[in-house]
Formats: sequence, C-alpha cells, structure tokens
Amino acid sequence: MSFVTQGSIPEVLETNANDSLTERTQCLSDIQDLGPPDMVHLIKHNPSTKTEIGTYLYYTGSDVSNSACVAALLHSIADIIGETPQVWFGKHKPWKVQEATYCAYNAFSKLDTRVNVHFPGGVSSSMLDAEGNPVIEKDRYWLETAVSSVVRALISADDDEADFSSIVEIRKINPFPNEETITIFLKGCEDLFFEGPKLGCAPTIQLPTLASNYLVDAFMIAVSITGKYQEGLEILTRLAHKEPSVSYLIAKLHFMSSHEVDGIAALYETSRERPLDSNLLMTQAEFCYEKGRFDLALPVAIRAVNSSPSAFLPWALLVKVYIATGNYEQALLTLNSCPIVTHKDKYHLRRVTIPPTSNLHLPLPVDVTLPEVSSLNSQDVANEHKEVDQTLLNLPAGNLKSTFAIAYGLLTEIVRKTGWEALLKFRAKVFVMEEEYRKEKSESSTTLATNGNVEAANGGSETPKEDYRKKRLCERWLDNLFMLLYEDLRVYTMYRAELVHFTAQQMEFKKSTLEWELLGLVSSRLCHQKEAAEAYNLALSGRFSVRSSKKLLGYYQGEKKRIKRIESGQKKKDEGSMTSEEIAKYKQTLQKKILDLVVKLSIWNHRWYSEFSPMLLDALASMIDDAGVLKVESEIRANYATETNGVFELISDSLEFLKTHHFYRPDE
Repeated sequence: MSFVTQGSIPEVLETNANDSLTERTQCLSDIQDLGPPDMVHLIKHNPSTKTEIGTYLYYTGSDVSNSACVAALLHSIADIIGETPQVWFGKHKPWKVQEATYCAYNAFSKLDTRVNVHFPGGVSSSMLDAEGNPVIEKDRYWLETAVSSVVRALISADDDEADFSSIVEIRKINPFPNEETITIFLKGCEDLFFEGPKLGCAPTIQLPTLASNYLVDAFMIAVSITGKYQEGLEILTRLAHKEPSVSYLIAKLHFMSSHEVDGIAALYETSRERPLDSNLLMTQAEFCYEKGRFDLALPVAIRAVNSSPSAFLPWALLVKVYIATGNYEQALLTLNSCPIVTHKDKYHLRRVTIPPTSNLHLPLPVDVTLPEVSSLNSQDVANEHKEVDQTLLNLPAGNLKSTFAIAYGLLTEIVRKTGWEALLKFRAKVFVMEEEYRKEKSESSTTLATNGNVEAANGGSETPKEDYRKKRLCERWLDNLFMLLYEDLRVYTMYRAELVHFTAQQMEFKKSTLEWELLGLVSSRLCHQKEAAEAYNLALSGRFSVRSSKKLLGYYQGEKKRIKRIESGQKKKDEGSMTSEEIAKYKQTLQKKILDLVVKLSIWNHRWYSEFSPMLLDALASMIDDAGVLKVESEIRANYATETNGVFELISDSLEFLKTHHFYRPDE
C-alpha cells in the first residue's frame, strides 16, 4: 500500500513565487555542515481562477542518484496534487502543477544539485556552487549528492532533540526501499570514504577523522537497519588495507551482528598491529565493560586515554569503568579532566527560511487513523504547557547537550550509587572549589604580607598552597553540574515523597501528562529508569505523548536485553535473578507493550508525514525475531486494525521492508 496522498504532502505557501529557491541559493555560501534537507518547489496553477502560486516542502530519503529518479518523484507529486481538487486552507482548489524543482545539497563538493520538470515538457538539471554559479555536471557529483542526501536522512532520523522545534513541512521516506538503493549507498560510501571528514562528525568528537565522521556513522546505521553485515564487512576489509584506522569498525560490525567470537578475533589481530589505536582500545574496553569484566576494562581504558588524551570519549569511558569498580574519587578526578567539547552542536535539519505560521499547509492524513493518536488536540497540549508546574519545566539539566549531557549522566551514576551526602564528601576530599580557592588564596596573601614570611603566616604549619596541592581545582563546568544535580535531586525527592504519601493514604496523585513526562525525564536523568518508566506510563494514561512513548520504547528494549543476559547467565552484578516462569511472563508482557508503542508511534509519524524510523524498524525486527511475523501480524489485526483504519497496511510497509532485507522469511 502506498501512503502518498494529498493528505501526506505538507506545503508552505510562498509570498512571492520562487522565493524559497532564491533564499536557498543565497544561503549556499554560509553552509558549514551536512546542509539543509532536500527541497521540492512547486509552481501551481488554478485553471478556474487563472491564479498561480509557489509552494515548497522539504524531503529526506529520496533517491537522487540521477535526474531520472528525481523526475519520477516530481511527476508522482504532481499527479497526486492534480488528481482531485486539493483541500487548500479549508477550500477545495483544482490545482495543477506546472513546474517542479527538486534541490539536494552535495555536502562533499559544496554544490546544490537541482532538477527541474515542466508539465508538460522536458527535464533539466543543474549544479550550483557556493556563489550560485552553475558548474559542469559530473557522475562523481551525482554520487556525492546521492550519498549526502542519504547521510542526512540517517543522521537526522529519530531526532529526539528536535521534537518541538523541528521542521514540520517535511516528508521523511525510507531511503532503502529495495536492494538496489542500499547497494548504491554502500558502494558510494566506499568510493567516497576518503572524503568522509568533509561531512563533519558527531558533537562528542573534536575533529572528524577518516574513521570517525558522519559518513562512517551513516554507513553503520545503514548496515544495521538493512542487515547487510556481510557486505559491510567486505567493504571495511578492503578499506582497512588502505586505511588501517577503520579496523575497529570491523569488530563493531561483528558485535552488532551477534558474532562475538569473530569480533574478539578481529580485535586481537588488529590490536597486535595497532596497539595504540584509541578506537580499538575503546572497543575492547567497552566489550569487557558490557561483560562485567571491569578488571580487564580498566587498564585498556587507561591506555585509550593515554593514546588520545585530547578526545572526550576515552575519558568518559574511563569514568564509567571507575564508577563500576567503586573508585568514586578517581572517577570524579577523571571526570574533572574530561576535555569538554564546547564549540559543536548536533546536526539537525534546518529550514532555509522561516515561514509565517499562517502560510503552513499541514493536511491531516485520513488514510491511517487510530483515535487515541489521531484525535490528539493540539490546543489541549498547548494548555498543558501553560498550566504546567514551572519548577519541572525550567530544570536546567534538561537542556544539557553533547559532552555536557554525557558528563552529567556520569555524575548522576555516581550519586545513584553513593547518595548525595557521600558524593559531597568525595568532592570535598578531591576538589578545591573555585570560590574556596580564591578565598584561601586571598587570605594567604594578606597574612603573608602582614607577617613577612611563610612560617609566620602559618605558625610553622603547612601553607595553604601545600595543603591545596593535594587536591585539584574543580573545573567550573563540573561545579555547575553539581548545582544542576542538586536541583534535579530536590525535585525528584519531593516527587517520590509525595507519591509515597498519596499511595499510603490511598489518594489519587494527579498530574497532567506533560508533568508526568517531565518527572519521567528527571528520573531518567538520575538513572532511576524503573521509576522513569512508571512516570511515562502514567503520562500515557492521560493522552498519547510521542516523547513518553519513545522513552518507554527505549526502556522496554533495554529490558529485553537484560532478560537475555539473565537467560544466558551473563547478568550484571546489580541485575536481580528471575525464575524461568517469571522470565516467560515478563517477556510476553514486554512483547505486548513494545508492539503497542510501535503501532502508535508509526501512526504518529505517518500523521506528520514520516514513513522512516530506524528505532521502530529495530523494535519490529526484534519482535519478529522473538515471536515470528505471523504472531506479530495476528496481534496487530486483533488489537489495532479494522477494515478502514489502515493500521495494518501501514505496519505492513515496515514488515515488507524487513522481508526485503531478509530479516525474516514469509513463512515464519
């Protein structure tokens, strides 16, 4: 079933036709990252009134490997809009598309590739440089454009941070609908591998390298969601002969495909050749950490830090290992030494121009509906935001990004294990706080000036300088994290105390969906995942919430992994035991809850013109692996699908994708 209807195409009405194309051309010289999403521009004509307008929308996931593929997409959009009168700002308008232009940014060569189609008429293409001047088209440029477009689609998929500030006038489609598209992308990644650093890298990395950049990240995501592990390994093996730094990715792919023995063998072989490769050392340390062998992880993590002392991630991993071994003083000292990356932000899809709200045409798709999700009233949500407890809404820890968020997570892990009072004692033992240092330094200078010598100033005892030499000055950013942690703990403690009180009194503890969601986020930040899940469930008992649903799905997926560790006898020390009957019952409960969230999130995504979510595909593949596709299909038919609501057909598209890429056989 194809889900592209008039209700699935959002548009922005231009004040003057072609404004968006002009704005896009003018901003090309300012682009420093992966660039804006692909854009479709339309010139629409109303035959009855002889009026002409310009509209545009954004796209991700389209096949832009050549002009023919792009032209086919533009033709399909024109046909859908023109097949029946379009509901346009509340009125039916018989629009016909006269001209369509597709723009896709080439982040490798800093070019904007454009394909123009006239109806009726021919197809033309052009490529503009940063100054807006046309350049000669080359096959290489088309390859770069296609790979750039897919990288943007993969890196920006399931972007939680963009939930409330993202582009809404955008269609997100699956970039790998068939075997050919994934083959083209993987081959393109290999051909463009040595150009990868041009695309930039994640905000946790100081500078992009050949082995760590957005091209490599997208390659790993693509292999994971399509299951092309063998093809990925073959490509990486060929690349490793030219650039040995990618060798750690071979081990990672083995681990991702659950071939741990092969992964360990790959680590062993490459570590002998590159004993100081920090990525290899981190991969080893992470593997030992996940297996609970902290004694083995510690020396390897230390070597990773020594190998790349200016990189944040090795330091963060070393902090994790110290926390796991109970060495909290060393964990704090190591955390204080982390080289925080302050100048980078995560890549988000951004508009070329910000349109007035009144110009947004955001139709409601009616081909797939589920009352609980489809009937969500935006005004009710807005009212919740107005009436929410401001203490919850304004907690500053919720705004932490990148390395600061990771560092805060490590600090909360320490306080979860030690408690707040013990954490303060550890802090006082290893750190001198900045204000304290300045005060002591000022007093010491004054006393020295008065008495004339060190001995007189200190009565023959140790000088403040010598005393403080045993401690380290707490970095200002870490001192700030302690203050944010105190605020989170204060709110969380009050919330839990209130909950216990109301439960004891058998009274209803009333909160709005948004407030429960914010309490869940606080609990999650403080590493109380079970309590966070309780809050998210309470949030969803009021109404549907996309953020609570995503957080719960992540929690349940983590619980499935925990159960598998218990079943295999590899559970961590802090994970409790369960009987075989308890495990079987809990797995069945998890299966139902995950399916419920996958169905509802899929419907929500479809409502907002998105047909692609690696997170949901992974969850669906996991369910099929556990229960089989027939069981999953029957559950959907029985609990969600009717003959007219389109739910089963929507999920069937994802099932078809998994079948195409051999995640299951049709007869399973």
